[in-house]
Parts: sequence; C-alpha cells; structure tokens
Amino acid sequence: MQFAGNVFRLCWIGICALAMLSQTRFVLGLPLAPGLLDGYVLGSTVFAYGFTHSDRRLKTASWLAGLFGGACYAVSAWALLSAPAQHIPEYWPLAALLPLLLWLLYYGLQRPGTAGLRGVPAAKPVVVGLTWAIVTVLLPLPEEHWSEASIMFSGRTLFIFALALAYDLSDLAYDRRHGLATLAGKIGAKGTFRLMDTALALAFLCYCTNFFLHVFPLYATAALIASLVFSAWWLRFLLRKSFSTGRQKLLIDALMPLQLLLIWLASFLKI
Repeated sequence: MQFAGNVFRLCWIGICALAMLSQTRFVLGLPLAPGLLDGYVLGSTVFAYGFTHSDRRLKTASWLAGLFGGACYAVSAWALLSAPAQHIPEYWPLAALLPLLLWLLYYGLQRPGTAGLRGVPAAKPVVVGLTWAIVTVLLPLPEEHWSEASIMFSGRTLFIFALALAYDLSDLAYDRRHGLATLAGKIGAKGTFRLMDTALALAFLCYCTNFFLHVFPLYATAALIASLVFSAWWLRFLLRKSFSTGRQKLLIDALMPLQLLLIWLASFLKI
C-alpha cells in the first residue's frame, strides 16, 4: 500500500506538468487533444523528479518513464524528418533540449550532490521556474507566437518559482542534513515567505498585463488571480503544519492542477 502511494506521488508531478501544459492551451484557445509532446512532458517530468530516488523500484519506474518520454521525443523527431507535412510542431524537438540542459546543469546527476548549479543557493527556484515555463508555455505554442507569450512565460516562471521556494522550506531539514545550501536556508522561513509573496504579486501583474493585452480572457484572468490569492494563504497554512515532507510536496504541487480547474470552472461564466 505504501509503495502504491509512492508510485502515485511519483506520477503526480507528471500529471501537474500536463495540467500546466493544458492550461496554456485552454487559455489561448488551442486544441486540448494530447499528442507526442504530452507523452514527452509526462515521461521526462517523472524522470527528472525521480531518477535519483533512494527506493530502487521507484528509481526504476522513473527511468522507465524517462524512456517513454524519450520514445515520444524520438518518434516526433523521426516523423518531422520523414514527413514534415504531418501536424507536429517543427520546433519542439529542438526546443525541448533546453529544459533538459538546464536540469542537467543544475542537478549534476547526483543524489543529493552539490555539483553544478546545485551548489548555488538561488539556482534551484530559478532553474525550476524557467524549466517549467519553457516546457509548459513555449513548447505547446507555435514558435512565431513565442514573443507574444513572453509575459505569460514570465508569469508562469514566477508562479513555479514560488512553489519551488515552498519545496525548499519543506526540504529544509533534509538539505541541512546533507549539506545542501538553498535560498530558503540562507534567508530563513520569514524571508522565504516574503519572497514567495513577491513572486506571486509579480505573477499577478503578469496576469493583469496579459488581460489588458487581450492575451487572456477576463474569466481566465479572474481565475488565475483567485488561484494566486489562495496559493499565498495555502502555502503558509501547509508549511506551518506538521505534515510529512512527501504530503506537503503533494499538496504544494496541487496548486498547479487547481489553476486549470479554476479556469475551466470560470469558463462556464464567460465573463
């Protein structure tokens, strides 16, 4: 039973990535039908968060997920080379290498390890925010629309940056035990909450800007703003409770599919 719960937690982060990917498509009126990109995002995200797991079975499962994501990537690249007319965005197999490079530069393929950018306290939330924004904002969009999505990209980066800081607070005891320097460890809980609030406030400005630029409809903007207000309260509530680290992270990540759910519910109002 415990193993099943661990498998769910391992898959949950991939589900959250797909939720953010779907949010981009939903808000911008793109087709929601899943494709090879979704398989790549699911598999690679599960791999990225589990490939150094201490449980050999979960580590194996994460590598299998990585192979699945890699297969989706390979099939799409092959399809583009053999039949360019197929409806597969021509840019994403190349662009998908950028978040992989960022993650490898940060993680150093070690557990826990301090190689590469992981030894820089401020690197983790920045790298995580940028990686998620590239994967869930840029990859599902046609390349010619990337400049138009720059503010959306910034808002997504800031939102994930805040969640990454919450992860650091949840992991504080583990990181100190293994000698890992994090931004949360440097500035303390009070400073971390203040920085999280700043990131969420800046994300709010990005969402409002997207509305005034007619990138976001009003219903989506209202739902996203509501999610930010709830997130600011929820993160404080959650991190001050004596939940296990695993449960805290699960509930931190839940803020991502919550955004999609709120946007979907608000779409029925069509305000």
